[in-house]
Amino acid sequence: MVCVIGWDIGGANVKAARLVFEGGKGVSGRAVRRYFEIWKEEERLPSLLREIQGELGPADAMAVTMTAEIADVFSDKTDGVARILAATREAASGTPLYLLDLDGRLVHFERQVLDLLDFAATNWIAEALALADRRPDCLLADVGSTTTDLIPIIGGKLAAQGRRDIERLACGELIYTGALRTPVPAIVSQVPLRGGLCRISAEHYAIAADVHLVLGQLTPGQYTCSTADGRGKTRQEALARLARVVCEDRKGLAEGDIVAMAAYVAEKQLQQITDGMFQVLSRIDGGFDLPVVPVGIGAFLAVACAERLNLARCDPPTLADGGDAPFSPCVGAAYLLGRALS
Repeated sequence: MVCVIGWDIGGANVKAARLVFEGGKGVSGRAVRRYFEIWKEEERLPSLLREIQGELGPADAMAVTMTAEIADVFSDKTDGVARILAATREAASGTPLYLLDLDGRLVHFERQVLDLLDFAATNWIAEALALADRRPDCLLADVGSTTTDLIPIIGGKLAAQGRRDIERLACGELIYTGALRTPVPAIVSQVPLRGGLCRISAEHYAIAADVHLVLGQLTPGQYTCSTADGRGKTRQEALARLARVVCEDRKGLAEGDIVAMAAYVAEKQLQQITDGMFQVLSRIDGGFDLPVVPVGIGAFLAVACAERLNLARCDPPTLADGGDAPFSPCVGAAYLLGRALS
């Protein structure tokens, strides 16, 4: 029996999963997630990692992926990778560490690494490789809190055109829109209001989570990030934040006005993701025959986009027969490591 932990250390969330393998097969699993704004309290990362590992239990080895290296608390991405790995080593307390690189290889963590950037932003690779092992022909559509990953898989191999984030942004495989943290001005520049189109303020008044909460697509419990105003996560509070987008408040706008604004923002976000699907699938022979595997907190957005393109859908695989470890990058990282070691 082999016990492994997979890490996905992001700028706003730290996620980890512990899988138990027996006979080369995942027999149980558990995943945890902590909202953690690394740009505000980077020095607390080692203690948070120890806390999460203590909750999950001991492991024979751990696999690390990250996206937090781009956070502006770091001087550059190399500095970010180095400091995140230092925090991980400190928290690991001698547990063997493996890093997933941009080529999908698990590399044993040693003090001297040739190119730290080979380990930057690899969480999507862990998830896609694990999916490819179970769904050899599909489009992974992971809509998270902050970003969307669109990864084509053909014949059990990743057919992604990009590897580094800048390449992935250019080819449509990475879209900086998510179901929670995306500011409304990053989605629209205007909204419908009383028969016209009203320009909006370029302020951090409301985010996508407010939009989807108001529309009933998310529950308050799923609103796991900070609110823009530091207030609560009820529907009424979300309506108030959205009113400020047009420099108004609840006294100046009817609820129907705000709901119409939210519906428009949601529509434009769907268009952003659908455009990415068109871009990715149009360069693949038979791309529009691939079924979509929707995952992430914003899976409902991926489902809606697939319906618009008349694409088939299939559920993500279960990588451990027992427990609670829904398909995600950290579970994918644990799966790859557990399979390699068992």
